[in-house]
Amino acid sequence: MTQRRVIITGAGSGIGLASAQAFLERGDDVVLAGRTLSKLKLAREGFAADGLLAGSGSCELATVDVSDPDSVKSLFAQRADVVVANAGVCRQARLDDDNADEVWREAMDINLNGVYFVVKEAARDMAAGGSIVTVSSNLGKNARAGYEAYTASKHAVLGLTKCVALELADRKIRVNAVCPGWVNTPMARADAAITAAQLGVETEQFKRDAVAGIPMGRMVEAREVAVLIRWLASDEASAITGQAYNVACGEFFN
Repeated sequence: MTQRRVIITGAGSGIGLASAQAFLERGDDVVLAGRTLSKLKLAREGFAADGLLAGSGSCELATVDVSDPDSVKSLFAQRADVVVANAGVCRQARLDDDNADEVWREAMDINLNGVYFVVKEAARDMAAGGSIVTVSSNLGKNARAGYEAYTASKHAVLGLTKCVALELADRKIRVNAVCPGWVNTPMARADAAITAAQLGVETEQFKRDAVAGIPMGRMVEAREVAVLIRWLASDEASAITGQAYNVACGEFFN
């Protein structure tokens, strides 16, 4: 099994953290990239405690602001074989909210521009057989009132993914996206608390009501997204590029 260098942005928690674990289990060298070094250190300590660093794979830490192209260039000073463009934010703002413009700019800077900068730098020196996986969302294919910025940015990530997949196909580099539904992550839990407060209900009641609307009756676990990402980066998926995979416990969207 070939050992690869894997860079994951937003690796301090949620899907990024679970993806790092999945690639370390494979024996890859993983770079945990994020804005907060303390979170990355805790992640690496957890992996060490679980014995994931006792084998052939290694775990490096790198601070990065994906919205800053110079910061992203520094992240890719060494070539990567696999890149997971996962860093993102989720904030709500309706058109008439006082902070609507601020939320829009932040979503575009991180969720869209950040993915673009990461993909651009990853592709620069990536060898044939490399793989890039972007993390979009079910709202990359769907919509929800008050999530204009997040939804628009995640729709755009899918367009970017498709274009780059065609651009890099002749170099034998594959580019795919995952579109998670409601995933049990710190970001999703924080968003649920905000929505519950807006509706005037308890957070746990809101979550129960939301889960009741999911056909499988539960949230997606970050691990379930991570193993899909790992598979898309594997040789078993060597004929797949330009695709966007739903992982949503039966929630249907295009």
